[in-house]
Amino acid sequence: MSATSGAVPRLRVALVEDDRTEAERAMKALRGLGHEVEWYPTGVDFMTEVRDARHDLFLLDWALPDSEGITLINWIHRTLGRRAPIIIFSRFDDDARVVEALAAGADDYITKPTSPSVLVARISAISRRSQPNAQPSLTLEHGVYRLDGSTRQVTRDGQSVELQPKEFDLVWYLFEHRDRLLRREEILAAVWGRDKPTSARTLDTHLYGVRRKLMFAEHGYRVSNVYREGYRLERVQPGTDSVD
Repeated sequence: MSATSGAVPRLRVALVEDDRTEAERAMKALRGLGHEVEWYPTGVDFMTEVRDARHDLFLLDWALPDSEGITLINWIHRTLGRRAPIIIFSRFDDDARVVEALAAGADDYITKPTSPSVLVARISAISRRSQPNAQPSLTLEHGVYRLDGSTRQVTRDGQSVELQPKEFDLVWYLFEHRDRLLRREEILAAVWGRDKPTSARTLDTHLYGVRRKLMFAEHGYRVSNVYREGYRLERVQPGTDSVD
């Protein structure tokens, strides 16, 4: 990160925004100050292309066609290690969403349409902060399962379950979005990124492996296969088939 004129450092910014008009307005303002901006119109594009911690700032739209900014905050924490500030854009101005975004780890919340001058001022304020906010706990607990994102360990009833790296990422994403239909493309982007598997059966093979290792059926979980749509992790009565 190098300095431009004045006190504002030159930033490498990841912008996730599906509205082209909003994206172009933000990019014009930021590039006018010498910042480097990479634009991703969907959450899948972002998760597929961004696989390192080289960005200095993340600007995330709340409502994307394939995901939510709040989802991407969690993905950034787990996958990139949360090494840069995060700002959420949103057309919603209710307090509940602001609180949710900040609790998830966002550093700021800006209501759209965004004034370029306000955006620049907010970014300048964030870049001057010397101490980052405390990172939220990277743990998920669902029934008998506990996932620790920092150690990448999964336990079932307190007993450790050994998973391969991609299996852990897959299980985390399924539990993080329990009861939500996940498209194959979204799962592949979140778990494999740009290194997407060459075999169409790789995802199915990993799903079979995690169902077996975590004993989903015995503990009341099932991965439903929605034909031509995707997959959904959901609660069922124990003993129900783990795949439908």
